Amino acid sequence: MDPVPARDPGRRAPVTPRIPAPEPPPWLWLCLLLFVLQVPGLLGQVSYRGSGLGEIDGAQEGRSVTAMLSLVQLLPLGFLLAAALALLAPRARCRFVERRYGLLPLDHPLMAPTARPGSGAGGTGVPHFHEQLTAVLNEHASGVELRVSTSSGLFARVYPAGLRTARVGVFAPFVHLWHTDPQAAHAVLMHELGHLRHGDQHVAGLGSPFTALVRGWPYVFAVLVVPPVTWLFVTGDATARPVLAEVVLILCSLPMVLLLVVAALWSAELAADRVAIRECGAEAVVRALRALQEGDLGGLARLHHPPIRLRVRFALRASDPAAQSLLTLLWPLALLTKLLIAVLGALSAYALLGARQDRLAGHVLGLAHTSLTADPAWWATLAVVLLWPTVTAALARTGRRAIHTTPTVQAAWTAQAVRLPRPYAIAALLPAMLLLLGLLPLGPGPTQGLFPDDRRNTSGSPTAPGLGQPDKATPTPCIGSAPPPAPAQPPGLPTFGARRRTPSGTPVAPLPDGPRTFRTAAVVSAETLSGSPQWAHNFGDRLRRTGWTLHTDGRLTADTAEVPVLRSTAAHGTTRLFNGRRTTGTDVGTTTTWMEARLVAGRDGPSRLDLIRASVQALRTGSGCRASSFTTSTSMRLSLDLREQ
Repeated sequence: MDPVPARDPGRRAPVTPRIPAPEPPPWLWLCLLLFVLQVPGLLGQVSYRGSGLGEIDGAQEGRSVTAMLSLVQLLPLGFLLAAALALLAPRARCRFVERRYGLLPLDHPLMAPTARPGSGAGGTGVPHFHEQLTAVLNEHASGVELRVSTSSGLFARVYPAGLRTARVGVFAPFVHLWHTDPQAAHAVLMHELGHLRHGDQHVAGLGSPFTALVRGWPYVFAVLVVPPVTWLFVTGDATARPVLAEVVLILCSLPMVLLLVVAALWSAELAADRVAIRECGAEAVVRALRALQEGDLGGLARLHHPPIRLRVRFALRASDPAAQSLLTLLWPLALLTKLLIAVLGALSAYALLGARQDRLAGHVLGLAHTSLTADPAWWATLAVVLLWPTVTAALARTGRRAIHTTPTVQAAWTAQAVRLPRPYAIAALLPAMLLLLGLLPLGPGPTQGLFPDDRRNTSGSPTAPGLGQPDKATPTPCIGSAPPPAPAQPPGLPTFGARRRTPSGTPVAPLPDGPRTFRTAAVVSAETLSGSPQWAHNFGDRLRRTGWTLHTDGRLTADTAEVPVLRSTAAHGTTRLFNGRRTTGTDVGTTTTWMEARLVAGRDGPSRLDLIRASVQALRTGSGCRASSFTTSTSMRLSLDLREQ
């Protein structure tokens, strides 16, 4: 590791100062924040799918597969939560990184001496590599410590040493590059300090669970999904068809998770390249990238770094407005691609479950339209795009930068507070237009009739299969004022177990110790299965403080008229299953409500009540001798904590 006399690497090639392009927003931090905020909702979705998929239509097989699929969906959350927790323990991460990669301080006995006598006249000493590199760090990022490793495979990385401190680790290939092409090595170092200036080392970099997710998630996905699902189909399990639909959704979750993380990581890498270009020039950065390409190990490691060819093209076009706009648009485009993948996945899953082709597209597009304004990522993206230039300008005015900046650069950043730069204005158009589309009063896609139903009403015309959408007017005999017949139960509802017919008033298992009374203590979860996303939450609010009575004959009743009388269908220890039904009618409409329940009534602890509720309203109107039918439906799943009284 002894140096070879060369040009002073601390001297940069002269670069003509230009007005710098605006920096891309901190998508890496936004990505982590959004994932952390969505953890509670994602956990609820995974819990529902994991517990309900194996129970569709009473089938009890496939539980191990569905449990495995639920685990697969939880793993990205585990990585992301670990990344969030790593922010709170930077010193522990620092110790792990230095042990893992053999990064040693400069005064370690294994490191070379600090200087070597020169061979020139007068015996002038040539600064050692350590001194040269330390001088560069002191010039650009005072306080950043240097660590050196003799291992290969990496060039240089920055990682946190504390909440406000950081270290730069350099490896054997970087030392070789420093001796053979100092300007290229200097560009590599400026790239890492660019990460430091943006604070990326806390989220990405060495020892980050965020980048570990990108490297390991595809392998974990292949191991935990492919073998169990293959076994399920080989054995001919009865739940193979619904599980296949679930597998389609999980297969879509792989690119959906990776898209946002990869887009955030690529944006951070390209932004750090721009710092190196500003400090060292594009030619030195391109030579450094070529050197990195020679040591590229390939594989999934390329996911958390952009391809070298892409980085070279961005480096050569650093001042091109199109390249600046594309860099700023990288994250919004990933969000749009994620939405498109979700739509394609939903179309495939519904088709596998037998949905009607004429209703499928409208239903899925309705869900996509609703998700535009419900997803906080689009609102956060628009806010960041609009506010980040002002934040950058404020930081430039206060001088809070990890790398030295020239007055020209600071003046350009300050000017960004006056007007929105063109790349940001272009990037703001995409989320703004989509949010505007989401706010338009477009009707949701049809829900009732999404699955085929051969039942016919008494008039001989099919029940209208749209949500608030009338069937085509059908000539019938002149109708009277009689309401339509009771609608059929929606297909595809989950259930807590096999449906068993029980004679009215006959309990499955009498209660030996008299009736028990409960009151709702808390609504743990409320999820809409079909219909408006707010319906389940509204119904859950109405069940708060509701009283429940478990009678000696096995009936479960509530002190609200919205819950029909539930009768026991099965009893296993402290767990009882119930179902109930109620039909009400008016002059022109009939509404039927179905409800299933599972009560786990403990003696020494809290009780749990799980509910599945479906309601279908059929309306029939006539004008002259022409009749039109309308149906609306909703289904939901809720979990309540009960307190015995």
